[in-house]
Amino acid sequence: MSGCSGVPAVTTAAWRQSRLMQWIPAFPAPVPRLLGSSLIFVMGRAVSLPLVVLYLSQALQLSQTHIGWMLGFASLIATLSGPLAGMLADRYAKTRLMAIACLIAAAAVLMLSVSPNAGFAVLALAAIEAALVLRSVSLKALLADYLPGELRARAFSMNYLMINLGFTIGPLIGAALFAHWIAAPFWLAAIFVLAAGWIVRDSAMQRSQAVSPQLAEAPAAKTSLRETLQALRSDRILLLFTLASILTSFVFGRFISGYLAQYLIALYGAQQAAGTITSVLVTNAVLVVALQYLVGSRIQNRYLLRWITAGVGFYLAGLLAYAAADSQISWILATVVFSVGEIIVIPCEYLFIDLIAPASQRGAYYGVQTLASLGTALNAVVCAYLLTHAGSTAMFATLILAGVLGVALYALGWHLRHRAVQRAALPDAHALPEQHEYSDAVRMLSRNAVRGLRNLT
Repeated sequence: MSGCSGVPAVTTAAWRQSRLMQWIPAFPAPVPRLLGSSLIFVMGRAVSLPLVVLYLSQALQLSQTHIGWMLGFASLIATLSGPLAGMLADRYAKTRLMAIACLIAAAAVLMLSVSPNAGFAVLALAAIEAALVLRSVSLKALLADYLPGELRARAFSMNYLMINLGFTIGPLIGAALFAHWIAAPFWLAAIFVLAAGWIVRDSAMQRSQAVSPQLAEAPAAKTSLRETLQALRSDRILLLFTLASILTSFVFGRFISGYLAQYLIALYGAQQAAGTITSVLVTNAVLVVALQYLVGSRIQNRYLLRWITAGVGFYLAGLLAYAAADSQISWILATVVFSVGEIIVIPCEYLFIDLIAPASQRGAYYGVQTLASLGTALNAVVCAYLLTHAGSTAMFATLILAGVLGVALYALGWHLRHRAVQRAALPDAHALPEQHEYSDAVRMLSRNAVRGLRNLT
């Protein structure tokens, strides 16, 4: 039967289904399970993480200064463990590493809940942070193994959506439990983390039956530790992309709990700042959850430089809006602009690394990319110093300069890669033998290009 418009109902239903399928990722079966494990794992982290400071203050009677040093040390350990975690992901089963990371994180969370002193608590925090890095790097490398290039942007965006969704729900549960028993959020966190580990192990057993041969990549030959270290040390494009990520993380890292909170307190006082910070936090969370996959699924590798430039452009526009904000609505509108930049930049950073990573060394390359969190650590220190000694104008100017330099480094790395690919495609009497990996040619030619630029200068 036809509708009033004369269009057959079957045709209309098929059209709606086709339109809907454009937004539903065609992932092989293990991938949704891995993304689901991310949500559960992050729920466990979000249940307890916001309460760590309160717990250490009440249970161990530690000062804010001591707690700050403890958290900073744990974050530093996590950052430095990234390259090692990546190399482990290249040499061992990634699902097994993810399951081990979940076991370590669960044990460390429970250890934190019964810590008798600060030293014991520091070890627990460091173990938690290192386990988080190991799981994160292994997950990204595993998604890259499962999926072809055109689906990885969707998977990375969906994973970031799961992270934000977990941090939207988890703290509410943790706060309710903390009011009844201060250790309860940590025990619940351990349960969530162990459940995430079980899901990963279960999905690993189903991989051979579930992964489509057309989507899965052929296993890459493993490289030795020495070869991996040499490749990482000599890859100038990786260095440029990593430095660019550090600069963009400096702009984005802890923008709510870091420099915006400090700026608002200096501007309005603690009481009025608390309400504005809450509005900013809610606006950011709602936008990321609502738009992350919608925007991230449209990112394509061949336009990565345009996307990252647009994303950082939204960052910079948001910073200018923050600097000029003078009312609640202006702070919310500035957050909308800034959050669009976050939605674009986060998956792009991983895709830049994915674009240059050899199949046998993806874990190591993703591990190096975790060094971008150094920008987050620097953000808190540098912005606090500038706000105290130079004023808010100098702070926002520094953040904007960091964003511009980050785009410039991405552009330089992008053009070096493009030039290397063009040279590799040209017929040459001195071309590399066919049995060499294409990625090896790209890295060699990019190194030559960088040396040539250095000679010119």
